[in-house]
Amino acid sequence: MEGTLDYRWQKNGMALGGIGAGSVEICQNGELREWDICNMGKWGSPDVRKQKKLYDYDAHVLPFTVRAKLAGKEPVVRRLCHDRDNGEFRSLMYSWYKEIEKIRWNPDFPVCRLQYEDSGLPIKIEAEFASPFVPGQEALAGTPGFYVTFTITNPSDQEAEVSILGKLKNPVNRGTEQRCLRNQLTAEKGCAQIVMKSDSKKSNASNGSLAWSVSADEVSWILGEFAPYFTNYVMHSMFGVTEESYLFDFQDTGKLTNLGTETLPEFGTELTEEEISLMDEQELDAIFEKLLQIACVRHPYERVHHFDEKLLTQPEMKREFIIASIRQIKRIFPDENGQENWGDSTLCGSCKLAPGERKQIRFVIGWHFPNHFGDSGRFEGHWYAKRFADAGEVVAYLNQERETILPAAEDFSVLLKNTSVPHELADVWSDHLSTLIKCSWWTKRGEFGMWEGYGSCGFHTTDITYQGSFGILALFPNLQKKQMEMGAKFQREDGRVHHFFTPDLSAVDDGYDRVDMNPQFVLLVCRDYLWTGDREYLTRMWPHIEKAMDNTQLLDGDKDGLPDHDTRANTYDAWAMQGTPAYIASLWLAALKAAVRMAQDLGENERADAWKELLEKGSIAFVKKLWNGRYFSLWADGDRRDDCCMTDQIDGQWYARLLGLGNFLPQDKIDTATDCILAENFHPESGLVNASYPAQATPTLYTWKNVQMESNWSGIEYSFASFLLENGRYEEAAQIVETVERRHTQNGRRFNHEECGEHYYRALASWAVLQSLTGLKADMPREKLSFSPALPELTAPWFVPGAYGKLSIAEKKIRIECLGGCLNLKQLALRTEMEKAVVTVGGAAACTQTYENGVLTLTFSDGLQLCSGSFILATKF
Repeated sequence: MEGTLDYRWQKNGMALGGIGAGSVEICQNGELREWDICNMGKWGSPDVRKQKKLYDYDAHVLPFTVRAKLAGKEPVVRRLCHDRDNGEFRSLMYSWYKEIEKIRWNPDFPVCRLQYEDSGLPIKIEAEFASPFVPGQEALAGTPGFYVTFTITNPSDQEAEVSILGKLKNPVNRGTEQRCLRNQLTAEKGCAQIVMKSDSKKSNASNGSLAWSVSADEVSWILGEFAPYFTNYVMHSMFGVTEESYLFDFQDTGKLTNLGTETLPEFGTELTEEEISLMDEQELDAIFEKLLQIACVRHPYERVHHFDEKLLTQPEMKREFIIASIRQIKRIFPDENGQENWGDSTLCGSCKLAPGERKQIRFVIGWHFPNHFGDSGRFEGHWYAKRFADAGEVVAYLNQERETILPAAEDFSVLLKNTSVPHELADVWSDHLSTLIKCSWWTKRGEFGMWEGYGSCGFHTTDITYQGSFGILALFPNLQKKQMEMGAKFQREDGRVHHFFTPDLSAVDDGYDRVDMNPQFVLLVCRDYLWTGDREYLTRMWPHIEKAMDNTQLLDGDKDGLPDHDTRANTYDAWAMQGTPAYIASLWLAALKAAVRMAQDLGENERADAWKELLEKGSIAFVKKLWNGRYFSLWADGDRRDDCCMTDQIDGQWYARLLGLGNFLPQDKIDTATDCILAENFHPESGLVNASYPAQATPTLYTWKNVQMESNWSGIEYSFASFLLENGRYEEAAQIVETVERRHTQNGRRFNHEECGEHYYRALASWAVLQSLTGLKADMPREKLSFSPALPELTAPWFVPGAYGKLSIAEKKIRIECLGGCLNLKQLALRTEMEKAVVTVGGAAACTQTYENGVLTLTFSDGLQLCSGSFILATKF
């Protein structure tokens, strides 16, 4: 990675895989680690008693090795990673086997590019690891697999022979009594696929299938073999003492033997040496022929055969070779039947490159482990099992659709980083999408949920979804709406909204006391409705909104429009508040503003009028009760108050602005409070903390030095950066984001922000930074889109449900380009200094224009459909 930080410091890689389908991390050292694909570990359960792991599946699962040879030169072999223990081939007696000198790691979700550099390699090589993650295509993005593409260039003036080898450990039923493995090969010219499955019918979490393929000019393989042969071991026999490993064949020829057995070999190993000594020549030939299909036997045979072609045609020598081979196989069995030591496979792609030529060797990996159960024992399954019968179908699909899927994923990766702002900002809205793959469940019933933290707490935590779901809504709106409707079913009769789903998706915890969740629920529904224009969704959620609003209104004892009792419990659950907390009251006022809009759209005028009146009263009371001259106090309760300066003190105002609902507080108070938050809670060294006590403030004991007061929550930091951008304060917002990124990268946690658990869902609030940078507001019920950019000149991507593209603003010109999907528009509002513009949509577009308070509004009387490949261009008149 760029900068002064050693890339090896990063403790996690970028997630590969599918939404709700499991994941693998591509790490900075070139390794593929954390194979959480078999319903196990933290991904499967927060209960350590249930967090089983696959035996010996934490390292060397899929290492790649390259061999390159120029005419007349010795071949050069390099392991394409920096292993933490020198790899599986541990003998350092062989100088030809080295790891690559340098790896440049460039993760740009959903694509990670690795550039390999080595002074000894006569060719140039780079790799691309990519997930099938395409905006708006949720089924595709839920595919359990990924692509690995090696691009090789021959810069020399001689022909080059190049081979790339992969070795894949078999996870199927690993560690169980009934493994019953069966590896199946499908091969044709230029492509080979291996599916690793089990004949067992037991519903073990790891009973399923794993498949992979290679495509190249020439392909070779070992179908199924004993694990020690994929490392190295010493074989003693009357034919000499030899080191055995598939890598010797690879080093010699650049190819594999095209051998290996489909199931665990059962012939010969049960025989005693005495029984073999009594066999006639015909019996010996039958065993000999079968043994030579085993790659680890074929290699020593080829050595002896090369020395003397006739030696092993002699019955006694054949007998001795059979005895030596069976003796060795028995030696490498780890137990009675060798189940844990057989079943891995290898694939190899080879090609020849003329001087200056460039070619690719392509791998695809896919999995299918349908036996997914929640903590309650309920069968959850996987959505992908509705599309694929096994992993072989996954790999076949990814190969068949490669020319459609991969370019779309690559284009999305490029678009996310296509911006004129520093890379630290672009990294935040891109990087945390990795968590969407890492932490999601998508069951066979269609239920969807995000772990609050990886294997921590539960799913679809309302107060975390509030900040973490912006990207989910923009890219896969049906999944976000699904989360919300699942939660609504568990709303308590008195109107309280659920906290989170317990570690399956069949029940919720008893966290109904958290008073921030009701207004957050209302705000989430409003946001989802405004962004999608889905009136049916709003209609279904409306009864839940009414109950949530009515319940929160009960907390207003003095009838001033603000909650004033039972306000202790909230997302800051280690931090007792009382009376009227600014954080809770601001959420309530924002919910009132959102509820008014939704009521009006549904024709619920009485509700709308009542809530509007309550909003006006509450907004006045908020300033009167909580304003202390510099900021809004933490809480006020009669004559008592806590003047702690909380970063989240007007969080609801942020959300209202983000939704395009405007202010409910005076702008001068917003600005002054923002100044104070920055002065008291932010420092470039320590970042933005959740709260602090200014010098003149008197602390309360329970708040003083509170763990959640003094800590940094990156989700809150991103939210506040978005709030700053909404208020035209780009420089401060950028500084906060850069501080967050520097802190996590320096701690090796670029892809793993921690709060209550690792890979924390709230950090996906980073997507709000992108939304506020462009000033994007979507009001799809009115078919209106607005841009109020944080900078006078800006290039950045934009995303709304169903469409996405690029915004480009330069002097006297605004271009809104659609790169995917379709969007129906009647109005487009642009904050700009252009009071009048020439508007084109490919050709001239008929529209009326108005300019008010710095906003140019274009109204298309006949409507406008903005689809992939089209654009709107406004230039100064």
